[in-house]
Amino acid sequence: MSGGEVVVAGRTLVDLRPFRAADGRRVDPVDRNAADLVAPEVARQGRFVVYARTPRRLYAAAVWPPSPDTLAALAGLGLPVVVGRIEADGLRAVHERLWGGGRARLGELLARAGKVAAEEVSRALERQRRQGGRLGQHLVAEGRVTHWDLAEAVARQAGLALVDLVSGRGVRPPAALFALADETFWRDRLCVPLAEGGGILTLAMVDPSDRETVRALASRTGLAVRPVVTGYRDVLWALDAHYRDRRLAASTESLRRARPDDSAATPLSRGQRLTALALAAALAVGLARAPLATLTAALALCQGLYLAVLLFRLAMIGSAGAAGPEVRIDPAEVAALDEASLPPYTVLVAAYHEEKVLPTLARALAALDYPKDRLEVKLLLEADDPGTVNAARALSLPPYVDIVVVPPAPPRTKPKALNYGLAQARGRYLVIYDAEDLPESDQLKKAVIAFRRSPPDVACVQAKLSYFNADENLLTRWFTAEYAMWFDVLLPALHARRLPIPLGGTSNHFRTDALRAVGMWDPYNVAEDADLGMRLHKLGYRTVVMDSTTYEEANSEFVNWVRQRSRWTKGYMQTWLVHMRHPLRLWRELGGRGFAAFQLMVGGTPAMLLVTPVLWALTTAWFLTRARLVPDLFPAPLYYLSLFNLAVSNFAFTYLDLVGIARRGAWRLVRWALFAPAYWSIMPIAAWKAAWQVVRRPSFWEKTEHGLTAIRPEDAQPGAMA
Repeated sequence: MSGGEVVVAGRTLVDLRPFRAADGRRVDPVDRNAADLVAPEVARQGRFVVYARTPRRLYAAAVWPPSPDTLAALAGLGLPVVVGRIEADGLRAVHERLWGGGRARLGELLARAGKVAAEEVSRALERQRRQGGRLGQHLVAEGRVTHWDLAEAVARQAGLALVDLVSGRGVRPPAALFALADETFWRDRLCVPLAEGGGILTLAMVDPSDRETVRALASRTGLAVRPVVTGYRDVLWALDAHYRDRRLAASTESLRRARPDDSAATPLSRGQRLTALALAAALAVGLARAPLATLTAALALCQGLYLAVLLFRLAMIGSAGAAGPEVRIDPAEVAALDEASLPPYTVLVAAYHEEKVLPTLARALAALDYPKDRLEVKLLLEADDPGTVNAARALSLPPYVDIVVVPPAPPRTKPKALNYGLAQARGRYLVIYDAEDLPESDQLKKAVIAFRRSPPDVACVQAKLSYFNADENLLTRWFTAEYAMWFDVLLPALHARRLPIPLGGTSNHFRTDALRAVGMWDPYNVAEDADLGMRLHKLGYRTVVMDSTTYEEANSEFVNWVRQRSRWTKGYMQTWLVHMRHPLRLWRELGGRGFAAFQLMVGGTPAMLLVTPVLWALTTAWFLTRARLVPDLFPAPLYYLSLFNLAVSNFAFTYLDLVGIARRGAWRLVRWALFAPAYWSIMPIAAWKAAWQVVRRPSFWEKTEHGLTAIRPEDAQPGAMA
């Protein structure tokens, strides 16, 4: 052997454990003088040790197979080196014996590299003692170091190679190796396969101390696994590069393929089309042969619907109760919560043309009172919206916020973006927020407590919604009163009676496993929240309402309000049509009471709005013309029913608004709620627009513009919020 030559003797398993000699002395087979030929950090990073020397030769042991960097380090010692094989645990024990204390502390490595000040490490250690978790993740989450800084320190600490997957010089994982495990394995364990050869699988990991992942992959593949270190965002980038097309296909087609009858991709089923044609034919025949009787029967059906919806909503007042049946969590219970026990939580925020409200979003996310090392935020932006993408990248977003650019594909809807984000979610629980939302800071903690209190069939905790700009103008006051009626009276009442709950579009907290089990959101339904609430109930899950509020921006402009309201109403129409494809099956799935509630909440709400202008037109025609036709259409029983509905429904719906206002404590809105019938008069405009779009553009997502308010959310004090 010549100087600098390295002979690899991989079949020779070297045992460097101390032993007792014949005379009883303890003998360490490692020659300390030989070991000190190499700096401890180099030996740890290269995963080897020089354990003996003779005048002409050195002997080393390495975890197999030795990396090129390891062989180069040994060749530079100037003597021939024979390299044998050692198990990783055995090598770790040797390093600890040699250099006392094992691995260097992570905080010390980061401080020594100038990445963080010693006092910041001390503060992070204090947070770690209080909240649990990992020191490095605390430092990253607080913005003290970057993900890549942490990866460099972890690699030095573990004595492993550091691999860049993102830059132009980065390593590209071979696509074929991803088949060794499913996407869930790589995503949840934050690792990607890097190379395979000679029975060795090189695995790029964020956390190389995760021995369970190494063992699981070795058991699954039959290969020896050699870890290397990479960064958190490197893994996200590699996974998205490989799974992008698959994730996109799943986000648009998963529900339609798995449960086609639950998908709004087809607006009307064949049976519904035939039923609609039959009803249209029957109506045409009736109008031709007995027009007066046919119109009277149609009006009787409309008034019967009015009466049913009216009685249902009045019954809900009693169910809501004075104190409220929703899940209530005392602040003392939140304060006493063991933060170390809190699980990972994912926040999904879908934003499209939302440059104006991104600063509000950044402040709201920073204000969330949850251990930041277990908080994962996916900001879902569209690839064809460069303005919002560039604005988001220019913001100083917290390190736990990942910008996810959703590839363009039809349908262009919020639920499709949410599905794409869900594919990347690692949290045990998951919540949806809109870009302009201001959730109460402790809402995530309250949701965890609510889930822990609830039986296993509870898959969703719905927080309440209200508006921070309630006092901006008359429209926002009415809108706020309506939200108080919906979220403080009707939904808690449905919760109390264990009836299906049409979810609000934001602040739904889910068990992530249950959300995936029911097929995610329907990307073709523009009221994906209401639809998901029905699907959860059909499949045996429950939703509860939690007494925690998220504040949003109320539409302060009429045309923008019509766009938003028509999308909501169209979505309710879609949801009713989808779930009524098999009425008898739906009856069995929801039960009789649930079936009735579905008809009156989801079907009855848009139906009332569509019918109302027809009844108003008849009333107006009577007063203007005194035409004999109008009274002929209303025989005495129908006349008195109509009169009752007109008088009592206006009183009842106004009263519902007032109950909601009282429960929210927004007493200043009472005088405006008394004029709510004027607000209801503009709702049919949106309803008829929605009906037209159900036929012509069923999956078109009519964008609501935010950031129109003159009231800045940070200036809206809690006492001024409804």
